[in-house]
Amino acid sequence: MMDRRELLHRASILLGGAISASTAAGVLAGCVATPEQTATAQPPQGGFLKAGEMAIIAAMADQIIPRTDTPGALDAGVPAYIDRMATGYYSDIDRGVLRGGLIQIATDTMEFRGKSFDELSSDDQILLMKKYDQAQYEQTRRNAGITGAVPHFFRMIKELTIIGYCVSEPGATKLMKYSQTPGPYRGDVPYAEIGKAWAT
Repeated sequence: MMDRRELLHRASILLGGAISASTAAGVLAGCVATPEQTATAQPPQGGFLKAGEMAIIAAMADQIIPRTDTPGALDAGVPAYIDRMATGYYSDIDRGVLRGGLIQIATDTMEFRGKSFDELSSDDQILLMKKYDQAQYEQTRRNAGITGAVPHFFRMIKELTIIGYCVSEPGATKLMKYSQTPGPYRGDVPYAEIGKAWAT
């Protein structure tokens, strides 16, 4: 079974580098895309994201990891995960960057097509996301090695989408290989079948 540290390592490789401390803290604390429901679970109280912002996040997450032959980001509950992470684990500075970026997206889409981001065609959404991705790439390169540099909002959205998907049940079982550990006890496995003794 992949532990949380291995998941963070693999997700950072997918993102092309390290992940933010806030995201790492959330994952290590057990924040998952689809939390288990219990009989005493309370309905979620208002999180950080407003309805319009949640619509933008949902549309972007759906473009980043769409449904194909495997479930997509929306199927895995990624928008709610992003809201939980921003609410519970992100600093005020990071939340400010995220909110400022969502306001910028709303403004850009109104100027571009007179619609909200989630109402744009898929091609228009991708066009704007490529623009934001280029901006985040340039900002990340400029800030390389600067301690405490503020991340770009689009990098935060991509990071949270990928991590949220990877910690969800569909991501962990359909995208990645899942091996239940510990598995069943089998005391009669021939050594030739294993090939080598396990070091750990």
